[in-house]
Formats: sequence, C-alpha cells, structure tokens
Amino acid sequence: MSTFDQAVIVNVPGKLFFAGEYAVTRPEGLALVTTIATDFTVKISAGDRSSHLQTNVAMADYDFSINKISVTSDNPWNFALTALKKTLEFTDGSISKVKNIWPEVTIEITSDMGFGDRKKGYGSSASVVCGVVNATNTYFKLGLTLAERFVIAAEAHYEVQGSGSMGDIAAIMYGGSVFYKNRTQVLPLDMPWATYVVQTQKAAKTSEKLKIELSDDFYQTSDHLVRALTAAIAQQDFPCFKEKLLENQKLLLHHIPEGYMTDKLSLALKMINAYPEFAGKISGAGFGENVILFAENEAPIKVLQKKLEDHGIHLFKAEISEKNT
Repeated sequence: MSTFDQAVIVNVPGKLFFAGEYAVTRPEGLALVTTIATDFTVKISAGDRSSHLQTNVAMADYDFSINKISVTSDNPWNFALTALKKTLEFTDGSISKVKNIWPEVTIEITSDMGFGDRKKGYGSSASVVCGVVNATNTYFKLGLTLAERFVIAAEAHYEVQGSGSMGDIAAIMYGGSVFYKNRTQVLPLDMPWATYVVQTQKAAKTSEKLKIELSDDFYQTSDHLVRALTAAIAQQDFPCFKEKLLENQKLLLHHIPEGYMTDKLSLALKMINAYPEFAGKISGAGFGENVILFAENEAPIKVLQKKLEDHGIHLFKAEISEKNT
C-alpha cells in the first residue's frame, strides 16, 4: 500500500453574512459571518492514470494531470482546480523530494447547496475551494496551518472570481461564526441565540452585485454597526443586537439599487421583526435568496413558520458548524 492510498473525506459548511455586506469588500472593511452546517463533502482518493473530478450536481466529470494542472476561463471546475494547484504549489514538494511528482487523485464533491438557478446562497464556490484545500492538506499530510489554508483558499477563490472580500472563505475555513476584517483578521464569535434561515427560493449571483459604488459615509457607518453588533453579541444583549441589525438593514436599503429588496424578502422581514424575540436581516448581497433569523426565544417559531409557508417562504433551523483547527 502506498503512502496515499487512504481516502480522505472532509465535511464543509456553507456561510451566511449577517452584517457588513458590500462594505467588507474594501480593504480592511468589516463583516460578521456565520457558518451553516451542510451535507457538503469533498473526498480525495487515489487516482489511476490521471486525476479525476466528479460531482453529484449537473457538471460533467473532468480528467487532468495533477502535475500539469491547467486552468482556463471557461472550465466549470476552475474553483476546484485552482484550489488544488495553489495548495500543492504552497508546499515544498517534500513528499517526493527525489522525483517531485504528485500521485494522481480522484476528487469527488457532493453538494446539497443547489446549483445554478437553484443554489441556496450558502457560498458553494467558497465551500468547494475550502473543501479542496483542506482535503488536499489532509490527504497528502502537508501539515498546513489553519492560517496558511485560509491564505491559499482566499487567493484561489479571488483568482477565479476576480472579486469579493473573502469573508465567505474566512467563515468556512475557520468554522463557527466570525468577526472578519478584509484579508487581515478573523476572530471567532460565540453566537448566544438560535439561528434560522428563511429561504425565498430565488437565486442571486453575488459576484455580479459587488461592483456597486458606495460612499465613504456608507463604509464608515457599516463598520461602526459591525463593531456595535459584535459588542452586543459578547454582552448577550439581544435588544441592542436587534436594533443594530435593523440599522444595518436600513443602511443597505438606502444605498443598494432597486431590486436588493424583493417582494418576498420584504414580506419575510416584516413578519419576522414583528416579534420582539426575533431579529431578521437579508443575508449577503440581496436580490433574492435568504434572510437570517436570530431568536432570543424560540417559542413563537412554529407560528411564524406557518405564516411564512402560506406565502411560499420556507423557514428552518440552522446549525452553526464547529470551529476548525
């Protein structure tokens, strides 16, 4: 048996931003992001004559050489290939110092996050990148630190997408919930309240929304609210948390173009925030997808769930993933 015959499977969460969207895309911009446990997995096992990528979503399998990874702009496997390439390039080739050749592998990605127009908005591309980096690190016994894996994943994702704050990479790589300063700081947060996701079943492509130009006043106010929310979380002060969360929502509504608030998102927010024990806000870039809901008291949740379902809006409890090491 060779050194790398043992298959490796890693579980990968999704993410939901809940404060600081858009503002976090500038250098040192701030955001709060939480992870959502999913059934997303990346499996690496020994390959045959070539390396192989496969998935359960609507993408054709792809064969390639691990020692000659080529990335072209029209390849739907770009995120996985770039993540693999950058992870291997980051190391010194110590696993095969004489020949400096990596053994071929099969990478299988299993996703429950949807695809294309049916995606859930959990950051599936970031999950692919983080999953491939972590699985490659474990499979080849590279010994990369969490901070190193974050850097690799962030560079890989940005290289393919060409935009973004890497806050999704930070949350998914570190796990749990995080306070994030663009590219420079990731701090863990312990959320003291139950978390729910409200889905409108309308997919939105975040990368197309991040090119909106915003004022310095928007950025400064957003960062101030992120800090205030972080303090409210630490103090477990739910009324203050809800107040600042809704202020962040209003800030976005006043600055983001028409379409950010869809009819279903508007209805869901009104219904959620009518309850003093619930705090809800659009997660991420808006224009569809999700509302994140925090509950100080879960007693009325079934009543709210029924009201939302009557309008074709789905609510379910979310599990924040464990912190990574």
